[in-house]
Amino acid sequence: MVETYLRQSPLAHRALDAQVSDNTADAALVLTERRFLAKVNIRGKVDGDAVKAAIGVALPSEANTVMEGNNLCALWLGPSEWLIVGPPNAEKNIEEALNEVLAGASVGIVDVTEGRTTISVSGPMARDVIAMGCPLDLHPRVFSPGQCAQSFISRSPILLHQVDDSPSFDIHIERSQSDYLWTWLETGGAPYGVAVAGEPETTNWRRPARRKATS
Repeated sequence: MVETYLRQSPLAHRALDAQVSDNTADAALVLTERRFLAKVNIRGKVDGDAVKAAIGVALPSEANTVMEGNNLCALWLGPSEWLIVGPPNAEKNIEEALNEVLAGASVGIVDVTEGRTTISVSGPMARDVIAMGCPLDLHPRVFSPGQCAQSFISRSPILLHQVDDSPSFDIHIERSQSDYLWTWLETGGAPYGVAVAGEPETTNWRRPARRKATS
């Protein structure tokens, strides 16, 4: 884990805070940089009940779905792989809680917070603009809130999560590809109108209280 005072967003050079619009209602595409969201990867044979007790969110068992709980999202990446996404600075505590409850299990738990960043895309044209460069079928009947998928946008590998039906999407992408993706989204949305929004407020993650053993 990188010391928080040393952190710098991969989009810091764009000075996005200075571009935040007070009114995004008329924009067809709204972009938001979500800095430093906690991201912890779980891979292996996992006791789902133990994970839920440890961090407060269940692991999805259905392909390409997302479970939410305790201010966390658990994204399905494969039959034995998940990504836990939470508020900034929660990654250390999440990782420690998982390592404690899964000690001795055939499982890998890795903090990948610094390897990826997140760009939120919302607005009436969000789905259409993403679909310009993404091979996934993003029709609302096929891809809806609570779903996620690993794919590409214009050859950049991404993890796409539809957050709500406004529609709003979180795109998790490698740091080295984030500036390219931001430029691509701005360019794709330019004919319709693009606005930059500030980050939403987040609630700190708290580890669930341990149940006392009964005699």
